[in-house]
Amino acid sequence: MRTIKKYFFIFLFFIFSINFSFAESRFGELTEMFDERMRGKDNQWVRPHPGPFVWNKIENKQGNFSWEEADEYVVYAQNHNQTIIATIWPYSNWEQKSCKRKKGRSPFGKHFSKYLSKPCSMDNYKTFLLALIDRYDGDGSNDMPSLTKPIIYWEIMNEPEYKMFFRGKEDEFVEIFNFSSKTIKKKQKDSVIVMAGAAGMFPENEKFWKSALPKIKDNFDIANIHHISTPEGKCDKEFWVDEFSGLLKKLKINKPIWLTEAMTGKCKVIPTYVKAFANGAEIIIDVGVNAPGMKMSKKSRKKLNEFISDYDGFESIKLISKKKAEFKFKDGSSKTLDF
Repeated sequence: MRTIKKYFFIFLFFIFSINFSFAESRFGELTEMFDERMRGKDNQWVRPHPGPFVWNKIENKQGNFSWEEADEYVVYAQNHNQTIIATIWPYSNWEQKSCKRKKGRSPFGKHFSKYLSKPCSMDNYKTFLLALIDRYDGDGSNDMPSLTKPIIYWEIMNEPEYKMFFRGKEDEFVEIFNFSSKTIKKKQKDSVIVMAGAAGMFPENEKFWKSALPKIKDNFDIANIHHISTPEGKCDKEFWVDEFSGLLKKLKINKPIWLTEAMTGKCKVIPTYVKAFANGAEIIIDVGVNAPGMKMSKKSRKKLNEFISDYDGFESIKLISKKKAEFKFKDGSSKTLDF
């Protein structure tokens, strides 16, 4: 009888883990609190970008932690039933000055860190990282006051193959990533680690990730690709998901794929979303209405919102033909879409 009970609880835990690690929505947006139109939709994913989870913002001076901005994002997400994907940026001015790192140049301006290199001291970084996880892990100890929805999804860094986001070598990125993941996992057992987003699958991106992915594959749960169109609107018709999926298969990495930055450019919005999902994307995060770069037209934005309203929460998707897809839902129902 004890054996039966033991396996019954293991089964329940397994089911709970699956449901808990996968929110109901398949959609989300990049968010910024200062812009009312960029705060994300209720009941969806949000990925604050660059977000408040920057070492330099939280620990601007050694030992002096300021949580106001990060708390604001978390409180808003709680109030609107949003699930946060928190991007961790391991940079702080005071820390990198201590070993005379050279300044970098990020696209985020004066409110971001002026330095983008590997931390001088991984112990200093660990102190910040543990404080960050401790505040939002929901374990009841040192949590943000009135925390009701813990942060579970942690994305470690962003597009490290580009110097505008990381001024370092590949092996330094690998060291930071693996160190961060192991630290988070030890502190927060139910955490889900999202790979630093690959900035597309252009040759330079593929070269970097072909080398780096095997070195970090044991330390992330979700594979992550971005698609930002060129200034002229050039785009990939599956948001790079097919190429990225192919790279993962070549490297024998079997992980869920999330697209955490999606910009359509001149591509048609619904066919591109459908093909990305059909090629393996589980979550698609739109860059938002006021993101820099080519804006989605009002007509396309309306189509996307209608698509989300009609098909969000689907369990699986199958292409029936080149222009028709079938969506199946958890209740056993299905819908077809001509696109």
